[in-house]
Amino acid sequence: MSQEFRGDDHEIQFIADFKKGYVYFLNNFQNIVGSFLQFLSTGLTEANKREILPFRKTLDQELDKSQKKIKEIIFNLDEKHLFAQVRKDYSRYFSRHMEDTNRDDFIQFHLIFEMLRYFLIETKEGWEKLKAAVQSNQFADLEFQNNGLLNYRILPALEKLFQLEILLKRMSFILQIDNPNCLTEFKPTKPKYRDKGTYRLSSVFEESLYDKPKELDPEDSGIEYKADEVINSHQEKVKDNWKTIKQKNKTEGELNYIQAYGKYTWNSDQHYFFRYELDKYIAEKSLFKNAISLDSHLGADEQVLRSELIRSMTSLEKKSKSAEDFELEYQTFLKQFFTFCENIILMNMMLPTQFKYVFLFHLGPSHFYMIAKKFLMEVNTGYIHARGNDGKKVIRVIPSEYVKKHVIDYWNEVILPNVGEEKNNLALLKKITEMIEEKYKEISRLVIKNYDDLDPEIKASKTRETIFREYMNEWMGAANLIVFKRFVKNKSY
Repeated sequence: MSQEFRGDDHEIQFIADFKKGYVYFLNNFQNIVGSFLQFLSTGLTEANKREILPFRKTLDQELDKSQKKIKEIIFNLDEKHLFAQVRKDYSRYFSRHMEDTNRDDFIQFHLIFEMLRYFLIETKEGWEKLKAAVQSNQFADLEFQNNGLLNYRILPALEKLFQLEILLKRMSFILQIDNPNCLTEFKPTKPKYRDKGTYRLSSVFEESLYDKPKELDPEDSGIEYKADEVINSHQEKVKDNWKTIKQKNKTEGELNYIQAYGKYTWNSDQHYFFRYELDKYIAEKSLFKNAISLDSHLGADEQVLRSELIRSMTSLEKKSKSAEDFELEYQTFLKQFFTFCENIILMNMMLPTQFKYVFLFHLGPSHFYMIAKKFLMEVNTGYIHARGNDGKKVIRVIPSEYVKKHVIDYWNEVILPNVGEEKNNLALLKKITEMIEEKYKEISRLVIKNYDDLDPEIKASKTRETIFREYMNEWMGAANLIVFKRFVKNKSY
């Protein structure tokens, strides 16, 4: 970092974006990336495409990597996730627990510093390479080279990264990190805690920051920060890029979430993210060891089901089944049931078959899971019957986290491979949304009619809102309500 930026006033002016928060800055950077992707998708002439061909693959990879990293950081900066991480890592920073918000702030401040530091190191190098590639290649269209690529897109991104670098420099001073190369190397950092320190974003905007004493005051706690433990944990979570994550999946198992994002901000929000709780998934998976039977039908008479359960509890065939047999049967059932859900939704919404995968992609894994869970309960299926820990009681449960995990698998194996570039077609999404809105209006008219046809005594005994709330699942359809919640903005109910 050049010395002229050492001055507090100049630095504070340069990091003004951060006064509105970390996420505000990241969203601005994301807008640069999204605009660049849109430009590459729709703004290039055939001549332009030929001129960037030598480094087009690198360009696409770097934009995709930047976009994914930003989304991951924004997700991790969410208050509930960050607070949980602070609680989890507390003992790694301090040898004994004390209810002290300043210590919590210190841990959070350092966790954010590390997230942003890794982002800077990994991202800056890629954008510098893009700049060098554009400058070193021969362009016939100098306007495209200088403005289309450099001045309007690559250089603004590098300027943002320079702002981030200044912010991190000031954060490292507050955290008293001694390594002068911490913003250029992956070596984990070791902060020092001061009782009188202020560990919030606002502290980086303090004037004369560098004039403050850097050494510990006599009254500071001197609490030992267990750096090595945090380093080992934090490197695994933050430093991994997407290539190493895939390698990690092979050796340590799959991630417990999916980020089924498109290229743009409008198809990369919370609707395209989904996760399951790993500890609960493991607990539910163990149910197969004590399973007696599974409900794996797609609708059957209740008396038949009861007879089947009694038969299964005394059947030699069932007793000879292993946990692996039960689990494989349940997985096969889930795949069939997900297809069943797809067909019902498409039929209800009257959507053409060719829209199937792009519709499901935009519906998102979270809403699809909600629909699947509703159908499981309505059809009275998907239950595991297993012996309790005492060996006497029989429990009956739908393993929710297990189902979530297999929704993610279904997305990775079926939805994403079939959706293609249609997922980035905004006009197509608008067309699908319009069709769903029309269906919503049609069903709403039937809902009003059902209400009007109710016995006057029922309407007199309850408010209109109460009646709609009680009858809505029946009149509009529980699954339809979930679809409308996702796609229809101005709903009457």
